[in-house]
Order: sequence, then C-alpha cells, then structure tokens
Amino acid sequence: MKKNLIILVSNFLLLCSSQLLYAEQWAVKYNGGTSKNELYLVADDGTSTLKKSWAFDSNSWSPNDSYTDSITGIVYMLDSSDATYVTYNPHTNTITKDVTNGYVAGYQKLFPKLKTVSDIIENTTNADGDDVTKIKSLEIVDSTGDTMIKVTSDGATHIGENSLVTQEVNGRQELYATNSGGNQIDLNIKKGTNLLIDGVNVMDAIHGSVAMGAAMASLPTSAGDAQYTCGLGTGFHNSSTAISGGCGFDFKNFDFVETMPKAFHDASFNFGVASVVEGEQDGASLKAGITFKFGAPKKIKTAEAIQFRTENKIDAVMLQNKKVMDENALLKDQIAAINLKLDTLNMVASN
Repeated sequence: MKKNLIILVSNFLLLCSSQLLYAEQWAVKYNGGTSKNELYLVADDGTSTLKKSWAFDSNSWSPNDSYTDSITGIVYMLDSSDATYVTYNPHTNTITKDVTNGYVAGYQKLFPKLKTVSDIIENTTNADGDDVTKIKSLEIVDSTGDTMIKVTSDGATHIGENSLVTQEVNGRQELYATNSGGNQIDLNIKKGTNLLIDGVNVMDAIHGSVAMGAAMASLPTSAGDAQYTCGLGTGFHNSSTAISGGCGFDFKNFDFVETMPKAFHDASFNFGVASVVEGEQDGASLKAGITFKFGAPKKIKTAEAIQFRTENKIDAVMLQNKKVMDENALLKDQIAAINLKLDTLNMVASN
C-alpha cells in the first residue's frame, strides 16, 4: 500500500513538472479602448479567458523583467517607473499593486530562485544498485493540509491523517493504527474482507480451533470403575464441526504402578484426538494429560448405612405413635368416668 502511494505521488509530480505547468499560459495585452492592461488565461487550442484588467500606475510596464513564480503560480509584472510589481494570484483571482518583494534595483536581469523538481523528487539508486524514486520530504499532504504519508523521527511510516502505522522494531514489522491525537486505536477488518496468514483465513482457523476444543472437552479423563474408559465427542462453533475420540485409564489398574512414585498410584492418564470435519479449515489436534488425586478419599454412604438410618427413623416414628395412642386411650377412660358421674347426678336430681 505504501509503495503504491509513493509511486502514485511520484508519477504525479513528474507529470506536473513535465506537462501540467505548460498546459495553459497567462497572456497580457493592452486594451486601447479602456486604457487598461488585461490578463488572459490562454488554453492549448488558442482560446482565451479574460481574468483581470487594470492600469499600471506609470501607464507602462516591463515585460522582459516580469515572470511567473513556478512555486506559487503568482504572476509578477514590473511597473516600469516606480520599480514595483503588479501581481496576479490565480488561486484567489486577485490583483495587487506596489509589491516590492521580488525586485532588486541595479541589475540588468533578475532570475528568481526556483525550487527545482529534483529538489522535491529524484530518480536514483539505492545501496543495492536498484532504481528507486526518492521523495525529498518526510511528509506529503493533500490540498487541505491533511497528511497522506509521513515518516516520523523514530522511522515509523504513517499513512493518512488518522494513521495506519508500520515500523520495523527489533527485526519485526509492527502494524497498528492511531487517531488524530496520536493514541493507538483498534484495527478493524471489515465484514466481507478476510485477514489471511500464509493464505489461511484467521477467523476460519479460530472457528475450527474452538470446535475441536469443544469436541476434546467431551472425552473421558479417567477410567471410573472400569480398566479403560473410551468415548467419542463432537463440537460445533460457527460454521465448523469437529469430532474427537479418546480414552482414559487409572494407573492403579496396572501392576507397573508399583514401580512409579506414590503420587502416580491414584493418578489417571487420558489422551485424545480431534479433527475438523466441516468448515473452511482442515486440521487436527492431539491431547494427552495426567490427573493427580490428593487428600483423603471422600466418605461413601453405603446402601446398608442408609437403610439402617431409615429403619431407625421409622422405629422412632412408630414409638411416638404408640405414645400418642396410649394418651388417647387414657383420655377416653377419663371421659367415660366423667359421663358416668354426670348420669348419676341427673338421676339424683330427677328424684
């Protein structure tokens, strides 16, 4: 990108120096009817456009001592008697009189010091002898003054006002972006444009890796209550699908564990492989790991212990029920005695 911009600017400057400066001309003539001088813009085909008319203060001027500043484009026309210039600025389309800048008395001819094209751009060779175009400026700006390309003192190349920056640091080419304040900002690869590394789409690679990671996570990491435990898994992410397969086993199920350090006696070993089966990325990954167990074994509640506790709870409930039933029977006896006394009192009262 930087190379293309430099070539474009170089060709533009060379084209300006060889052609555009002479594509049109300024021409001055005297109009006897108005007693004024007139300045025309004359095209290649001979057609002309009147730009300005004015009268020299001395009513005469010196064409041989007049010139156009090739840097600014301003036309300098020497007023013969008062040794000042009448200038025409094509950028503002204005005439200015009594301009003293650019004239020095006592010389036969004045030659304005111009900045040549070779002071701006030069075709030369580099240290390897290759043909190169050298731009003799550290910054190129557009018509509004905003930076197109600039090289800072630390050797970083900035492209644009809010810059895309590239710089070689310690043998690596850095690429980052800055805002108008010079602070680093995020680089965003817009949707529809892929970031490739050695021809591989970075996002597709990420999708495939996540899918394989999900597939790996579904594989067993220990043998459980078997000598081996094996399994198959699958994983999905975005447009990628992966499958996996792997096994796990416990070292304690094998005699060779006795020759290993004690930490391995309760350890488990697992391994697996995963591969993308659907998606833009073709790839596979392997995994292998060891799981160590530490601390006292977790207490296991056996069925007998659970049943014993349940039976004890049932016996306690039944005992409580018997107590309540006994209390109910006592209350019934008391109520019967009270009723008997009430019946007796009623008989006595009736007699």
